[in-house]
Amino acid sequence: MGRRLTRPRCSQRPRAWRAAPAALLSCGLALPLAVAAQTRPWPYERPPRPLPARSVQFPPYEIDTLPNGLQVIVVRHHEQPAVSMRLLIRAGTASDPPGKLGLVHELASLLDQGTETQSASALNDTIDFIGGAMGAGASADVIFLNMVVMKDSFETGLRLLSDMARHPAFAPEEIERQRQQTLSALRVSLEDPAYVADAVFDRLVYGFHPYGMPHSGTPESLVAITRDDLLQFHDRYFAPNNAILAIVGDVTTEEALEAARRVFGDWARKEVPAEKLPDPPPPARRLVVVNKPDAVQTEIRVGNIGIPRTSRDYMAVNLAMRILGGEGSNRLHQVLRTQRGLTYGAQVNVDALKQAGAFVAETNTRSDATAEVLRLTLDEFWRLQREPVSERELADAKAYLTGSFPLTIETPDAIAMQVLNVVFYGLPISDLQTFRERVNAVTVEDIQRVARLYLKPDRLSIVLVGNAAAFGPSLKSVGFDSYETVEIGSLDLTTADFKPAGKVPLALPRFQALGRRPAYRPIAVERDPFAGALAGAPAPARGAAQEAGSVSSAVEARGLDPLAPASSQSRDASSAGAEEGRRARTLLDRAVAAKGGLETLQAVKRISARTRTTMTTPDGRTEQVEATTFLEYPNHVRVETKLPDGMMMIQVYDGSHAWVRDPRGVQEVPQRFVGDLQASLKRDTISLLLAAERGAVRARALPDVKDESGTVYQTLELSSTDLNPIVLYLDPTTGRIAKQTYVAGGPDQAVVEEIFEDYRPVDGVQIAFTARVRVGGRPTLERRVGEIRINPPLDPGLFKRPD
Repeated sequence: MGRRLTRPRCSQRPRAWRAAPAALLSCGLALPLAVAAQTRPWPYERPPRPLPARSVQFPPYEIDTLPNGLQVIVVRHHEQPAVSMRLLIRAGTASDPPGKLGLVHELASLLDQGTETQSASALNDTIDFIGGAMGAGASADVIFLNMVVMKDSFETGLRLLSDMARHPAFAPEEIERQRQQTLSALRVSLEDPAYVADAVFDRLVYGFHPYGMPHSGTPESLVAITRDDLLQFHDRYFAPNNAILAIVGDVTTEEALEAARRVFGDWARKEVPAEKLPDPPPPARRLVVVNKPDAVQTEIRVGNIGIPRTSRDYMAVNLAMRILGGEGSNRLHQVLRTQRGLTYGAQVNVDALKQAGAFVAETNTRSDATAEVLRLTLDEFWRLQREPVSERELADAKAYLTGSFPLTIETPDAIAMQVLNVVFYGLPISDLQTFRERVNAVTVEDIQRVARLYLKPDRLSIVLVGNAAAFGPSLKSVGFDSYETVEIGSLDLTTADFKPAGKVPLALPRFQALGRRPAYRPIAVERDPFAGALAGAPAPARGAAQEAGSVSSAVEARGLDPLAPASSQSRDASSAGAEEGRRARTLLDRAVAAKGGLETLQAVKRISARTRTTMTTPDGRTEQVEATTFLEYPNHVRVETKLPDGMMMIQVYDGSHAWVRDPRGVQEVPQRFVGDLQASLKRDTISLLLAAERGAVRARALPDVKDESGTVYQTLELSSTDLNPIVLYLDPTTGRIAKQTYVAGGPDQAVVEEIFEDYRPVDGVQIAFTARVRVGGRPTLERRVGEIRINPPLDPGLFKRPD
C-alpha cells in the first residue's frame, strides 16, 4: 500500500492491451453525454450511507521452499481462469554500485526486452499469442518480474518468467535504446515542478543514503553503464535463494509447486553478498527553495524521516497520517481547500520501506499564497502532535482502511501483491486475515503517542518549487528568516547544497516514464512496494525515528503560535458558504445557458460523430487516427477507429462491460480499464452540467484565473464522492467552457487539460469542433470534429458483443 503510485521508482511494460481501450474511447469520445434531469433543491449533497462490514476471507495458501532456496507461495483463487506469477529479487535501486546510479533501473527495464533464446519482438509475440501480460521493474528494495496468463498457459508463462529472470539477453541495441529513453525522460522531468519537489525532498530527508539518490541515474552515470556492469550485477544477485516466487490463481497447490520444481528446480543457488546500508541522517530543520521564475504556482513538500515497514507502530502511524492528510479524514485538505480555497488538494503520504521511511505533506498553491499555505501546514503538524484526535476522526480513518482492504484482494494479481508484501518484509501472512482487527485495535492514545514520537515539527524538511521572487519575502512572516535558493536549471542532487560543484548540472532522479509524472496526485497514504507489477512501484523510506523534541526556540522567539487555529484567520463560515453557494449557482447557470440551455441539453439522447485526432508521442512524433463515435445515453458508446497502419479497431462499452474487436478477434477489456472509461464518461461536459443541476455533483466557485494573454476566466469546480474534482474555465464574454482540468485516474495519474475551441451550434447545442489535450503540461492530442449528429437513429446491435 503506499505513497503515490504516480511517482514510480520502477520501469514496467505490460505487453497485452497495448492500446488501453479506455484511453482510446476517451480520445474518440470527448463529446457531450446527457442524463435525465431530476428536480432537487440546489445545491444538494448528502454523504452515502456506509455499507455494513463484511468478513474478509483470505484465500487458502501454502508456502514451500525448494531445495535450491527459492521460496514459493501458492494462493488458490478459482474465481477467474487466470494465473498471476510474480518473481522478486531481493535487490533494488538502493543497491546501485558506486558511480553507477541508474544501473538497477536500466537492468530491470531490460528484463522483458529479450532473452538468450528470444529477441524482444519474439518475446512480445509469444506473450500476445497466449493472451498474457508481462512486466519488469525495480523499486528501492526489490527487482520484480510479473506474468499474467490464462489457466491453460500456466506452465508456458512460468517458463517465460524463468527465462526472463535467468537468461536476459541484454542486447546492445536494447541497452542503447533504453539508455536514450531514460535520458529523454530525465530531460522532461527537469521541467516538472512536482517531480523536482519530490526529488529534492527525498534528498533532504534521506541525505546521501541510497534511498535519496537519483534512482534512474544521471546523464554522467548512465553513459558509464556497460553491458558488463549489467551482467555482473545480474550474476551477483539473481539466485533462487535470493528470490521469492508467488503463484496466485486458478491452480491447485500441487499443480503450482510441481510446475515450480520443474521450471526453477535446476536454478543453482549461490552465495549472495549481505548488504548493510548506512543509516539516514537525523531530521534537521531545512528549507530549500528551487527557483522557477516562470511558475505561477508553488509546489510544497513538508515532512521528516519516518519508520520502516516492519515497525510495530506501522498501523498506528498509518492511521495518524490518514487523519493528518489521507483518505477517511484529511485535516490538511479541510483547512487548505474546504475552508480557505487555497489549493485543489492536499495530502500526507507515508513511505515505509525495508530500512526506513518518511512522512511528507504535499500540495500546491498560487505563488502569493505560498507562505500562508506553508504556515497552515506547519500548524497541522503541531496540532496532531499536541492535541488528541477525536474519536470520530479515528473512526472515519479506520472505516476507510477496513472498507477498502477487500478491494486489494479481489484478483489474483492483487492477492499476489499483498502476499509478496508481507513475505518480503518477514511479516506473517496471517496479518492479511486479521487486518480489520489490527486496524480497529488502534486507539486515540496510540495516535497521540506515535505523533509525539515520530513527527518532528521543529525539524521538518521543506521544499518549495516556484517563483521565489513572488513568495520569498513573505517567508519571514512564517518563521523562516533565511533559506537556501537553487535555480532549477542548475539543480544537482548529487551535491550537499544542490548546486553543481564545478561541473555540468546533473539531471533529476527517478525515471519518469515518458514524462508521465503528474503535477498533482490524489491522496495515497500507504504505498505498496510491490504495486509495480502491472501498475507502478514504490519509493524510498528512512531510518528509525527518535523521540519528539520541543517547539523550536527560534519559532517561539518570533512570537509565532504553532497551535493557532486556522479558523481564527478565516471569514465567518456560514456567510462565506452562502456567498460561495450563490456564486457557484450563478456560474453553473451561465455555463448551462452557454452550452444551449437546460431543456436542450436534457433532450440529447444520442450522438454520432466523425472525428480526426492527431496524437503527439513523447518523442515528438505525430500520428493521426480517424474515428466514428456512437453514443447512447447514459452509458453506451461505440468507437470505430482507423489506426495509422490502416488497421480497424472497434471498441464498445455497454454500461457494465467493454470489449475490443481487431484483426485478432474480440477481446474483453480488463476491468481496471473499464473504471477509467466510466470516469471519462462522467467528465463529459454535458453530463457534468446536468449532474450538477440535479445535485449529483457538487459545484464550488473558485477564484478567477488570469492566463498568459491576460484573459480572466471564471472558474467552477465540480466534484462528487466518485468523481475527482474537475475545474471548468468559463469564457468571460460568452460563458462557454474554454478549458477544463482534472487529475486522470489509474496508476500513472497526471493533470489533464482539455482546451475547447471553434464552438458551433448543432441542433441548439454548442459543440467545440476542436479540442486540444495536454497531460502534465505536455501536448498529447488534438481532436477535430468532421461531422456530428444529435439524436440520430442508432441500431441497438451496435452495442452488443458478437459471439
